[in-house]
Amino acid sequence: MTQQNENRRIDKEQWDQQLAKLAYFEDISGMVAGVGTADQGLIYSKALGKKNVETGEEMQVDDVFHMASVTKLFVGTSVLQLWERGLCDLEEPVISYLPWLRMGDPRLAQITVRQLLSHTSGMPDVRDYGWDRPETDDLALRRYLESEEVAQARLLWSPGESRFAYSNMGYEILGALIAALSGVSFETYVERELLKPLGMKDSTLLTFQRDLSQICAPHVKNQDKQIVLAPHYPYNRAHGPSSTLTTNLGDMKKWAVAHLNRTLLKESTYEMAWTEQATVPNNGEKICLSWFRREQEGYVLYGHEGTDDGFRASFWICPEIGYFSHVSANLSGAPVKKITRQLFSWYLASGSR
Repeated sequence: MTQQNENRRIDKEQWDQQLAKLAYFEDISGMVAGVGTADQGLIYSKALGKKNVETGEEMQVDDVFHMASVTKLFVGTSVLQLWERGLCDLEEPVISYLPWLRMGDPRLAQITVRQLLSHTSGMPDVRDYGWDRPETDDLALRRYLESEEVAQARLLWSPGESRFAYSNMGYEILGALIAALSGVSFETYVERELLKPLGMKDSTLLTFQRDLSQICAPHVKNQDKQIVLAPHYPYNRAHGPSSTLTTNLGDMKKWAVAHLNRTLLKESTYEMAWTEQATVPNNGEKICLSWFRREQEGYVLYGHEGTDDGFRASFWICPEIGYFSHVSANLSGAPVKKITRQLFSWYLASGSR
Protein backbone atom coordinates (compact mmCIF):
# COMPACT_ATOMS: atom_id res chain seq x y z
CA MET A 1 0.00 0.00 0.00
CA THR A 2 2.69 2.48 0.99
CA GLN A 3 4.72 1.90 -2.15
CA GLN A 4 1.67 2.35 -4.38
CA ASN A 5 0.90 5.69 -2.79
CA GLU A 6 4.50 6.92 -2.73
CA ASN A 7 4.60 6.55 -6.52
CA ARG A 8 1.73 9.01 -6.95
CA ARG A 9 2.35 12.67 -7.65
CA ILE A 10 -0.56 15.04 -7.13
CA ASP A 11 -0.59 18.00 -9.49
CA LYS A 12 -2.20 20.43 -7.07
CA GLU A 13 -2.46 23.28 -9.54
CA GLN A 14 -4.23 21.11 -12.09
CA TRP A 15 -6.55 19.64 -9.47
CA ASP A 16 -7.36 23.15 -8.21
CA GLN A 17 -8.30 24.26 -11.71
CA GLN A 18 -10.42 21.18 -12.43
CA LEU A 19 -12.19 21.39 -9.10
CA ALA A 20 -12.91 25.09 -9.58
CA LYS A 21 -14.48 24.29 -12.96
CA LEU A 22 -16.68 21.62 -11.40
CA ALA A 23 -17.82 23.98 -8.65
CA TYR A 24 -18.49 26.73 -11.17
CA PHE A 25 -20.49 24.67 -13.65
CA GLU A 26 -22.44 22.92 -10.88
CA ASP A 27 -23.16 26.35 -9.31
CA ILE A 28 -22.13 25.36 -5.78
CA SER A 29 -22.23 28.06 -3.09
CA GLY A 30 -19.26 26.69 -1.16
CA MET A 31 -17.36 23.45 -0.65
CA VAL A 32 -14.30 21.81 0.88
CA ALA A 33 -12.66 18.75 -0.68
CA GLY A 34 -9.84 16.55 0.51
CA VAL A 35 -7.93 13.43 -0.49
CA GLY A 36 -5.47 11.45 1.58
CA THR A 37 -3.93 8.13 2.49
CA ALA A 38 -3.50 6.14 5.69
CA ASP A 39 0.26 6.60 5.67
CA GLN A 40 0.50 10.21 4.49
CA GLY A 41 -2.65 11.83 5.88
CA LEU A 42 -4.12 14.63 3.76
CA ILE A 43 -2.27 15.00 0.49
CA TYR A 44 -4.71 17.41 -1.14
CA SER A 45 -7.26 19.87 0.20
CA LYS A 46 -9.15 22.77 -1.31
CA ALA A 47 -11.80 25.26 -0.20
CA LEU A 48 -13.97 27.02 -2.78
CA GLY A 49 -16.80 29.53 -2.69
CA LYS A 50 -18.58 31.16 0.21
CA LYS A 51 -19.20 30.11 3.77
CA ASN A 52 -22.21 32.42 3.72
CA VAL A 53 -23.47 34.06 0.52
CA GLU A 54 -25.06 36.95 2.41
CA THR A 55 -21.94 37.99 4.31
CA GLY A 56 -19.60 37.01 1.45
CA GLU A 57 -17.24 35.26 3.84
CA GLU A 58 -14.81 33.04 1.93
CA MET A 59 -14.72 29.31 2.61
CA GLN A 60 -11.69 27.95 4.51
CA VAL A 61 -10.36 24.38 4.50
CA ASP A 62 -10.97 23.94 8.24
CA ASP A 63 -14.56 25.24 8.18
CA VAL A 64 -17.21 23.12 9.90
CA PHE A 65 -20.13 21.56 7.99
CA HIS A 66 -23.26 19.61 8.88
CA MET A 67 -22.58 15.99 7.86
CA ALA A 68 -26.18 14.77 7.62
CA SER A 69 -26.28 10.98 7.09
CA VAL A 70 -22.51 10.51 7.25
CA THR A 71 -23.40 10.48 10.97
CA LYS A 72 -24.72 6.95 10.47
CA LEU A 73 -21.17 5.59 10.17
CA PHE A 74 -20.62 6.72 13.76
CA VAL A 75 -23.81 4.94 14.78
CA GLY A 76 -22.75 1.73 13.03
CA THR A 77 -19.26 1.78 14.53
CA SER A 78 -20.73 2.38 18.01
CA VAL A 79 -23.14 -0.56 17.71
CA LEU A 80 -20.34 -2.86 16.53
CA GLN A 81 -18.13 -1.77 19.44
CA LEU A 82 -20.93 -2.69 21.84
CA TRP A 83 -21.39 -6.00 20.00
CA GLU A 84 -17.65 -6.74 20.40
CA ARG A 85 -18.05 -6.14 24.14
CA GLY A 86 -20.83 -8.72 24.29
CA LEU A 87 -23.53 -6.18 25.11
CA CYS A 88 -25.79 -7.02 22.17
CA ASP A 89 -26.47 -9.70 19.59
CA LEU A 90 -26.89 -8.52 16.00
CA GLU A 91 -29.45 -11.27 15.36
CA GLU A 92 -31.55 -10.37 18.41
CA PRO A 93 -34.82 -8.44 17.95
CA VAL A 94 -34.19 -4.83 18.85
CA ILE A 95 -37.21 -4.75 21.17
CA SER A 96 -35.33 -7.17 23.43
CA TYR A 97 -33.19 -4.15 24.32
CA LEU A 98 -35.90 -1.48 23.93
CA PRO A 99 -39.05 -3.14 25.36
CA TRP A 100 -40.84 0.22 25.48
CA LEU A 101 -40.70 0.64 21.68
CA ARG A 102 -44.10 0.45 19.98
CA MET A 103 -45.24 0.56 16.33
CA GLY A 104 -48.53 0.09 14.55
CA ASP A 105 -47.21 -3.16 13.10
CA PRO A 106 -46.70 -6.40 15.08
CA ARG A 107 -43.78 -7.31 12.80
CA LEU A 108 -41.69 -4.84 14.79
CA ALA A 109 -40.99 -7.79 17.10
CA GLN A 110 -39.06 -9.51 14.28
CA ILE A 111 -36.66 -6.66 13.45
CA THR A 112 -33.06 -7.43 14.38
CA VAL A 113 -30.16 -5.10 15.09
CA ARG A 114 -28.44 -6.29 11.90
CA GLN A 115 -31.48 -5.44 9.79
CA LEU A 116 -31.58 -1.89 11.17
CA LEU A 117 -27.86 -1.40 10.48
CA SER A 118 -28.31 -2.54 6.88
CA HIS A 119 -31.64 -0.81 6.10
CA THR A 120 -33.22 -4.21 5.44
CA SER A 121 -35.82 -4.17 8.23
CA GLY A 122 -38.66 -2.75 6.12
CA MET A 123 -38.77 0.24 8.49
CA PRO A 124 -40.29 3.36 6.87
CA ASP A 125 -38.55 6.73 6.83
CA VAL A 126 -39.03 9.84 8.92
CA ARG A 127 -41.70 12.17 7.55
CA ASP A 128 -40.97 15.38 9.47
CA TYR A 129 -37.55 16.23 10.91
CA GLY A 130 -38.75 19.33 12.71
CA TRP A 131 -35.90 21.59 11.63
CA ASP A 132 -38.21 24.56 12.30
CA ARG A 133 -38.86 23.45 15.90
CA PRO A 134 -35.67 21.77 17.15
CA GLU A 135 -35.52 20.02 20.51
CA THR A 136 -32.26 19.97 22.44
CA ASP A 137 -32.88 18.15 25.72
CA ASP A 138 -31.74 14.63 26.65
CA LEU A 139 -35.21 13.13 26.16
CA ALA A 140 -35.78 14.41 22.61
CA LEU A 141 -34.84 11.13 20.90
CA ARG A 142 -37.01 9.04 23.23
CA ARG A 143 -39.96 11.39 22.70
CA TYR A 144 -39.67 11.01 18.94
CA LEU A 145 -39.57 7.22 19.18
CA GLU A 146 -42.69 7.34 21.35
CA SER A 147 -44.42 9.82 19.04
CA GLU A 148 -47.51 9.25 16.93
CA GLU A 149 -45.38 9.07 13.78
CA VAL A 150 -43.55 5.98 15.06
CA ALA A 151 -46.49 4.49 16.99
CA GLN A 152 -48.67 4.50 13.86
CA ALA A 153 -45.96 3.48 11.37
CA ARG A 154 -46.19 0.26 9.42
CA LEU A 155 -43.37 -1.70 7.83
CA LEU A 156 -42.91 -1.58 4.06
CA TRP A 157 -42.48 -5.35 4.03
CA SER A 158 -41.66 -8.15 6.42
CA PRO A 159 -38.17 -8.19 7.98
CA GLY A 160 -35.88 -10.91 6.71
CA GLU A 161 -36.59 -10.38 3.00
CA SER A 162 -33.13 -8.79 2.53
CA ARG A 163 -34.69 -5.87 0.66
CA PHE A 164 -33.20 -2.40 0.97
CA ALA A 165 -35.21 0.66 2.04
CA TYR A 166 -33.30 3.59 3.48
CA SER A 167 -34.68 4.48 6.91
CA ASN A 168 -33.62 7.34 9.15
CA MET A 169 -36.26 6.11 11.60
CA GLY A 170 -34.32 2.86 11.90
CA TYR A 171 -31.16 4.74 12.81
CA GLU A 172 -32.98 6.78 15.47
CA ILE A 173 -33.85 3.41 17.02
CA LEU A 174 -30.18 2.39 16.86
CA GLY A 175 -29.26 5.60 18.67
CA ALA A 176 -31.67 4.65 21.44
CA LEU A 177 -30.13 1.16 21.47
CA ILE A 178 -26.64 2.65 22.00
CA ALA A 179 -27.97 4.70 24.91
CA ALA A 180 -29.71 1.69 26.47
CA LEU A 181 -26.65 -0.56 26.19
CA SER A 182 -24.10 2.03 27.32
CA GLY A 183 -26.08 3.75 30.05
CA VAL A 184 -25.32 7.21 28.65
CA SER A 185 -26.88 9.30 25.91
CA PHE A 186 -26.13 8.46 22.30
CA GLU A 187 -24.16 11.71 21.92
CA THR A 188 -22.16 11.08 25.09
CA TYR A 189 -21.21 7.58 23.94
CA VAL A 190 -19.95 8.80 20.55
CA GLU A 191 -18.03 11.65 22.18
CA ARG A 192 -16.42 9.35 24.76
CA GLU A 193 -15.67 6.31 22.61
CA LEU A 194 -15.02 7.79 19.15
CA LEU A 195 -14.49 11.54 18.97
CA LYS A 196 -12.22 12.00 21.99
CA PRO A 197 -10.01 8.93 21.39
CA LEU A 198 -9.43 10.07 17.80
CA GLY A 199 -8.76 13.69 18.77
CA MET A 200 -11.71 14.93 16.72
CA LYS A 201 -11.82 18.23 18.61
CA ASP A 202 -13.79 20.09 15.94
CA SER A 203 -16.62 17.54 15.94
CA THR A 204 -19.85 17.28 17.89
CA LEU A 205 -23.34 15.83 17.61
CA LEU A 206 -24.72 18.61 19.81
CA THR A 207 -24.75 21.33 17.19
CA PHE A 208 -27.01 23.56 19.29
CA GLN A 209 -24.02 24.11 21.59
CA ARG A 210 -22.05 25.70 18.76
CA ASP A 211 -22.16 29.32 17.67
CA LEU A 212 -23.90 28.84 14.32
CA SER A 213 -22.30 32.02 13.00
CA GLN A 214 -18.94 30.27 13.24
CA ILE A 215 -19.87 27.34 10.98
CA CYS A 216 -21.00 27.11 7.37
CA ALA A 217 -24.46 28.45 6.65
CA PRO A 218 -26.93 26.17 4.82
CA HIS A 219 -28.05 27.27 1.35
CA VAL A 220 -30.76 26.31 -1.13
CA LYS A 221 -31.75 27.51 -4.60
CA ASN A 222 -34.95 29.50 -4.89
CA GLN A 223 -37.47 29.27 -7.74
CA ASP A 224 -35.25 31.56 -9.82
CA LYS A 225 -32.26 29.21 -9.30
CA GLN A 226 -30.53 31.80 -7.14
CA ILE A 227 -28.53 30.61 -4.12
CA VAL A 228 -30.06 31.86 -0.86
CA LEU A 229 -29.84 30.97 2.81
CA ALA A 230 -31.97 28.01 3.87
CA PRO A 231 -34.88 28.95 6.15
CA HIS A 232 -33.70 26.67 8.99
CA TYR A 233 -30.49 25.02 10.14
CA PRO A 234 -30.99 21.22 9.92
CA TYR A 235 -30.60 20.33 13.60
CA ASN A 236 -33.00 18.55 15.93
CA ARG A 237 -31.74 16.30 18.72
CA ALA A 238 -34.78 14.08 18.13
CA HIS A 239 -32.96 12.97 14.96
CA GLY A 240 -29.39 13.01 16.28
CA PRO A 241 -28.43 9.44 15.28
CA SER A 242 -29.48 9.88 11.66
CA SER A 243 -27.92 13.23 10.88
CA THR A 244 -26.53 15.72 13.40
CA LEU A 245 -22.73 15.39 13.30
CA THR A 246 -20.93 18.66 12.55
CA THR A 247 -17.23 18.45 11.74
CA ASN A 248 -14.53 19.50 9.29
CA LEU A 249 -12.10 17.96 6.82
CA GLY A 250 -9.28 17.65 9.35
CA ASP A 251 -11.39 15.58 11.71
CA MET A 252 -12.80 13.45 8.91
CA LYS A 253 -9.21 12.66 7.96
CA LYS A 254 -8.74 11.23 11.46
CA TRP A 255 -11.95 9.22 11.07
CA ALA A 256 -10.81 7.83 7.72
CA VAL A 257 -7.30 6.90 8.88
CA ALA A 258 -8.72 5.13 11.96
CA HIS A 259 -10.83 2.86 9.75
CA LEU A 260 -8.11 2.33 7.16
CA ASN A 261 -5.77 1.27 9.98
CA ARG A 262 -8.60 -0.71 11.61
CA THR A 263 -8.06 0.82 15.04
CA LEU A 264 -11.69 1.20 16.17
CA LEU A 265 -12.81 -2.40 15.66
CA LYS A 266 -11.23 -5.83 15.39
CA GLU A 267 -10.04 -7.00 11.98
CA SER A 268 -12.75 -9.67 11.87
CA THR A 269 -15.40 -7.09 12.77
CA TYR A 270 -14.35 -4.89 9.86
CA GLU A 271 -14.68 -7.87 7.53
CA MET A 272 -18.22 -8.39 8.81
CA ALA A 273 -19.05 -4.66 8.65
CA TRP A 274 -17.93 -4.51 5.01
CA THR A 275 -19.83 -7.62 3.90
CA GLU A 276 -22.77 -6.81 1.64
CA GLN A 277 -26.25 -7.39 3.03
CA ALA A 278 -28.43 -6.23 0.12
CA THR A 279 -28.39 -4.36 -3.18
CA VAL A 280 -29.42 -0.70 -3.38
CA PRO A 281 -32.04 -0.67 -6.18
CA ASN A 282 -31.49 2.83 -7.60
CA ASN A 283 -27.73 2.59 -8.21
CA GLY A 284 -26.61 -1.03 -7.82
CA GLU A 285 -24.40 -0.28 -4.84
CA LYS A 286 -24.40 -2.68 -1.90
CA ILE A 287 -25.36 -1.89 1.66
CA CYS A 288 -23.21 -3.44 4.36
CA LEU A 289 -23.48 -2.74 8.11
CA SER A 290 -23.97 1.03 7.94
CA TRP A 291 -21.35 1.32 5.15
CA PHE A 292 -22.25 1.49 1.47
CA ARG A 293 -20.03 -0.42 -0.95
CA ARG A 294 -19.37 0.61 -4.53
CA GLU A 295 -16.88 -0.22 -7.26
CA GLN A 296 -14.92 2.18 -9.41
CA GLU A 297 -12.20 1.45 -11.93
CA GLY A 298 -11.54 -2.00 -10.49
CA TYR A 299 -11.43 -0.94 -6.83
CA VAL A 300 -13.91 -1.36 -3.99
CA LEU A 301 -14.78 1.69 -1.87
CA TYR A 302 -16.82 1.97 1.32
CA GLY A 303 -18.52 5.12 2.50
CA HIS A 304 -21.65 7.16 2.98
CA GLU A 305 -23.44 10.17 1.55
CA GLY A 306 -25.11 12.91 3.55
CA THR A 307 -28.12 14.97 2.44
CA ASP A 308 -30.10 17.49 4.47
CA ASP A 309 -31.64 20.90 3.85
CA GLY A 310 -28.74 23.17 2.95
CA PHE A 311 -25.92 20.60 3.03
CA ARG A 312 -24.38 17.66 1.18
CA ALA A 313 -21.46 15.44 2.25
CA SER A 314 -19.65 12.49 0.67
CA PHE A 315 -17.10 10.31 2.51
CA TRP A 316 -15.35 7.27 1.00
CA ILE A 317 -12.38 5.02 1.78
CA CYS A 318 -10.60 2.40 -0.31
CA PRO A 319 -8.88 -0.01 2.12
CA GLU A 320 -7.09 -1.83 -0.70
CA ILE A 321 -4.83 1.18 -1.35
CA GLY A 322 -5.28 3.06 1.92
CA TYR A 323 -7.11 5.94 0.23
CA PHE A 324 -9.83 8.30 1.46
CA SER A 325 -11.72 11.32 0.18
CA HIS A 326 -14.22 13.69 1.68
CA VAL A 327 -16.29 16.48 0.14
CA SER A 328 -18.67 18.82 1.96
CA ALA A 329 -20.90 21.49 0.41
CA ASN A 330 -23.25 24.00 2.00
CA LEU A 331 -25.94 23.70 -0.68
CA SER A 332 -28.90 21.37 -1.08
CA GLY A 333 -28.45 19.10 -4.09
CA ALA A 334 -24.74 19.80 -4.59
CA PRO A 335 -23.29 16.81 -6.56
CA VAL A 336 -20.66 15.89 -3.98
CA LYS A 337 -20.67 12.18 -4.85
CA LYS A 338 -19.87 13.05 -8.45
CA ILE A 339 -16.93 15.08 -7.15
CA THR A 340 -15.63 12.29 -4.89
CA ARG A 341 -15.75 9.92 -7.86
CA GLN A 342 -13.81 12.44 -9.93
CA LEU A 343 -11.21 12.85 -7.18
CA PHE A 344 -10.65 9.09 -7.09
CA SER A 345 -10.18 9.00 -10.86
CA TRP A 346 -7.63 11.83 -10.67
CA TYR A 347 -5.84 10.05 -7.86
CA LEU A 348 -5.60 6.78 -9.78
CA ALA A 349 -4.37 8.62 -12.87
CA SER A 350 -1.61 10.24 -10.79
CA GLY A 351 0.03 6.84 -10.42
CA SER A 352 1.02 6.75 -14.08
CA ARG A 353 3.44 9.69 -13.73
